[in-house]
Formats: sequence, C-alpha cells, structure tokens
Amino acid sequence: MNDTTTQDRPVQPTLQVGQIVPGQNYREHYDAKALDELREQVKAAGGIKSPIMVRPHPTQDGLWEIVYGHRRWMVAGEEYGQTYDMPVTIEDLSDAEARALGIIENKGRDNPSAIEEAKGAADLLRYNAGDKEKTANQLGWKLRELDNRLLLLNCAPEVQQAVIERHANISIGHAELLAGLPQDRQVKVLAGILQHKVPVEVLKKQLGQFAKRLSEAIFDTAQCLGCPHNSAQQAALFDASIGEGYCQHPTHYDELTMAALEAKAEPLRERFQVIRFIKPEDGFVPLAVAADGPLGVGAEQMEACKGCASFGCSVSAIPGHYGEVAESLCFDAACNSTKVAARRRAERDAAKPPAAQKDVKGAGGAKPTGMAGAEPAAEPAKPRNQVPGKVVTHRTEFWRKTVANQLMAQGERNQRVLAALVLARETRAVNADRYADVAVKLAGINKPGIGDAPLKKMLEQADAVATDALDALVKAVTASAAYGIDTEGLEALLNYLEVDEARHFTLNDEYLNLLTVSELESLAEEVGLRKAMGERYAKAKAGKRADFIQALLAVEGFAYRGTVPKAMRYPRRKFKYASRTPAAEGATQSPSETGEARREPEASPAA
Repeated sequence: MNDTTTQDRPVQPTLQVGQIVPGQNYREHYDAKALDELREQVKAAGGIKSPIMVRPHPTQDGLWEIVYGHRRWMVAGEEYGQTYDMPVTIEDLSDAEARALGIIENKGRDNPSAIEEAKGAADLLRYNAGDKEKTANQLGWKLRELDNRLLLLNCAPEVQQAVIERHANISIGHAELLAGLPQDRQVKVLAGILQHKVPVEVLKKQLGQFAKRLSEAIFDTAQCLGCPHNSAQQAALFDASIGEGYCQHPTHYDELTMAALEAKAEPLRERFQVIRFIKPEDGFVPLAVAADGPLGVGAEQMEACKGCASFGCSVSAIPGHYGEVAESLCFDAACNSTKVAARRRAERDAAKPPAAQKDVKGAGGAKPTGMAGAEPAAEPAKPRNQVPGKVVTHRTEFWRKTVANQLMAQGERNQRVLAALVLARETRAVNADRYADVAVKLAGINKPGIGDAPLKKMLEQADAVATDALDALVKAVTASAAYGIDTEGLEALLNYLEVDEARHFTLNDEYLNLLTVSELESLAEEVGLRKAMGERYAKAKAGKRADFIQALLAVEGFAYRGTVPKAMRYPRRKFKYASRTPAAEGATQSPSETGEARREPEASPAA
C-alpha cells in the first residue's frame, strides 16, 4: 500500500497565462486539425496537465518567456483566459540553450516543417557565432542534416510557404533543388512543379543543365563564349522567354565566382575585422548593429562595437545576389543581445524605477532567486567589445616586455617573484634563450648553442663574471620568466608589480597599423582623437587607411605618449601587500589594500 499523502507530493509550479509571453518561436504554421485535437484533449483532461518550459524574460522584469509549449499556452489562453494557472517548469537558460531546447522539443511533439526547423537552426547558429558543429551537436543532428536544412533558407518566400503548408505536390527534395536557383527563377519553376506534379528526379535532371546562369555571373564571361560547357538550350520547366546561356560546368563556375568575390573583398579587409562569404547552404541571417532603433545598442556602445573582433561585413556568394555587401554586421548574436538588453534596461531605469515583481505560485510559494521585488536601478553597463586577435598578440608582447623590465627594476619584488615561481612550480616559465641573450649583454657570457651547455662549462663562465654584474644577472633569471609564463600568470605579475601602462606605452603607427578603419574609428572616439581633430576628422576618415593613420598621428598638442587604449590595459586585481614590500608605482594606479600609493621605479633596459 502506498502511504504517500497529498502533502508529501511536490507542488507543481504555476504562472498565470498573462505572465507568460511567447519566446523565440520559429514556428509559423500550426496544423489546424492538430490544434483542434489538442484543444479537445485539454478540455477532456480538465486543463493543461503537462507543464511548459519557461525562463525569466531577458529584458522585461516580471514576465516569463516560453522555451517550448507555445501551443499549450495558446490553448490555455483561449479556453481559460489570462488568469489561468499554467503549470510550468522554470529554467535559467541562455538564448542559445533556449533556442536549442525549443527546436528539439517541437520536433518530438508536433513535427514542424523543414523550413521552420531551418529558421530555428539558423537562429541558433547565429548565437553560436557560426559554429556549425556546435549547433548540430546541440540539436542532435548530423552536420549534413544541418547543412541541408540551412540550404532551404535560400528558397523564395513562395517556395518556403508551400513547404510550411505541406503542399501535396512539393517535397523537401524539390525545395533543396530550387534553393540553388535565383529566387525569381524559383517562383517560375515552382509554378511548373505544382501544375505538372514534377517528380524530384525529373526536376534534378532538368535543373542540372541550367544550374549556373552566365548573365548573373560576377566574373568576366567573355572567356565563356567559346567554352563547350556554355549552353543556351531551354528546359521544359522554363518559359520560352528565357534565352540566356548557362554554364554546365558548375565547379569551374564556382571557382571563377570565388576568385571574383575575393577580389571584391580585398579592400574591405582594411575596413572590417570580419569578412564572411555567404553561400546558400549557410542559412545566414545578417545581424546589423546600430546605435538606434528597436535593436540599437546605444551610441557609446556602437563606437565600441566598431573596434570589436566580431564586427564586419558579409559578401554574398548566393545566385542572383553575387557580390552584394552588407556592412556594419555583428557576428556574435549572444553578445549583441546582451548589449541591446543593456540599452533597453538603461532607458527604462532612466525613465522610472523598476516595478515590483509578481509572485510566482508553486513550490511552497517560493519565488525564483532574484525575482522577489523592486531593486535599485543598476549602474549602466560600460561599453565593451572583444579585442581582435592581432591586438591581443601585440598587447601580450607589450605586457611581457614591461613585466621583464619592471622585474629588473624592482629588486626586492624580483626576489619574491622568483620564490613564488618555485613554490608555484612555474620555473618552466624561465626562458633560457631570453636569459642567455641578456647574460651576453650584462656579463659577456658566450651564448651556448643547442646541446652545447654542460653544467661544468656554464659554471666556469658564471664564475668568471665580475662581482658587480652578479646582481643584474640573477635578476634577469626572474625577468626572463615574463616571456614564458601563461597569460593568467602574466596578469598576476602585472598586478603584483603595479604596472602603469601609461608610463610605458606610446600611441604610434606600429599600433594603429594593426587596426582596420572601423577599429580606428572606435579608437579615435575612445581616446579623444576625433574631438581633437575637429572638422578634419571626417575628411581624414574618408580617405585611404594609410592616410587616415597618418592624420590621426599628426594632431598637434595631443599626448600620444601615455595615451593607452582600453584594449592594451590589463585587468586589475588586488594584492594584499605586506607592509615591508617596497613601493612600486601609484601615480595613476588605484592604491593597494594597505592604502599606500606606490610608485614604479624606472625600468632597466636589460630585459
């Protein structure tokens, strides 16, 4: 006998229908018959018995966004009204996780069309920064299945709608073949398929002869005039007015197309960090980034976005749109959504304090953490971006050189760092080649070759070093570790030594030549060069990149030495210094936890 009482059972959490809003649902068409059957099942059961999944709304306090269960929510609202207590499962999910779960759940419950799946997959792919393998794994698909779905997004709207509505005479196979044609051509072929009930194999055979239309080529087709693969024959599915030639050697056509697109993209590489060629099977949906509008990130963040590693443009390799360029795009949808949400939140907070949250029923009346009620307005988020790879490499080298020089200059801290390296088992960071180069300069030691450094021989050289050179020679051991330590350790050393980048950095052509035009724009706004140039700025920006750089470096009275871009600064961490530790620098640093301002000594050039 089961002694479990009603009180022992876990309480099913619920939310009122009116507290729930649709999520990022890729479904466009619900089968009317299936929806009616669901409605009858719900009424027969006396309400919704299977909970839907929701998550806290990412931008609207007090609301909950559907992850999956849109049909059940729709039926509940229609049958029982906005105050109906809807059974829910609440999960704290990222945008990408929510999208993946929605696609997987919907496929199992109410088989969506291939086009709807393709749109959902493309949205998820965008949140995964174009990583197809990661997206396929999240969906439980093979990579080929994902590619086939994404290809369908190149179908004309009329073709997509026919697939969504499951027209009897068109299948996924038809749609996959049509996707390779220009969209105006797809519509004409679709009419023939629907009228004549053309099988997939027949369509494949006929379209194979007309895959590449020469009049739409982006390359010079003069070379095609005498080519044996040039055909102007007509196919049964096309009307008699189509008289242009077609290339029957698609591989060669694609090679010529990509060569032409590469040439078109070359000048764009000076302007943007990301250049992406878009093919039909990519399922690409451009994500334009702007300061204003419903999806705006705000003016200040927009300037930071121009310097981001994910800022760029796309170049179309899609038939009918070859060579079309879409500029000012973001290639990190997850980051973009947080910036848009931050801008909206800041605008709401500026207008009025956030309203108190409504209680969530269930689980003993408990509320999800952080949703209890009104909270003070958060401080507006500071503009951020992802530092491009070339700048990261340059920055890391700058940090290593600066740390090495400061370890030569800060004698007592040098000794403490050496002790810490041994205790942390980080002595492998000591860079023998770097150290040997410094030893040659400091003490005249002959640099040993590879395999020519037995200890006895090196002891003899070390013993011959003048006494007054020993101190610097030993300091250089620690300093050489700056070139072998990992990034985490390097940042720890920068903080321990309290390095002030402004004492070591000069904004010069070496740094500016690492940047694209959009990054230069972002930098000029950040450091004040745009303001300092005044009316000259717009003219300089409109010119060539090299001339723009020279103009930025020729502003009279601007302090290039000591002007440090945010991308070159290291993340600050606090250290609890012992009172006996000698002072380093502190003129531009935050004081340490002891409250003492520290000043960094002048660095030795030895390292």
